[in-house]
Amino acid sequence: MDLPAEDGAEAPQEGSPEAEVPEGPQRPAGQWSRAEVGSWLAAHGGATGLAELAREHALTGRALLRLTEGSLRRMGVTPRSRRRELLRELLRLRLLQEMQELRSIAGE
Repeated sequence: MDLPAEDGAEAPQEGSPEAEVPEGPQRPAGQWSRAEVGSWLAAHGGATGLAELAREHALTGRALLRLTEGSLRRMGVTPRSRRRELLRELLRLRLLQEMQELRSIAGE
């Protein structure tokens, strides 16, 4: 059920990062354990094997958020389209985390 936006603000559009923020408090991605990173990669990586790479490289949430195309290439993530897809998902994750932090600051 969609509720009207308050204070004249527009409601988040379906598919926008803001619309995907889960209800209630959630642990920031930068604080994720290796297991949580592996789970996220398995769900959002677009292909199998990324969770295993995360275990091999002992990726924590902080390291996950800092991944670049170069670091993914050095980790053996191929082809380039797969790296790009993962980088888009990582950007979405960073944006979600930033929005959660801003909401926390604003007291929402």
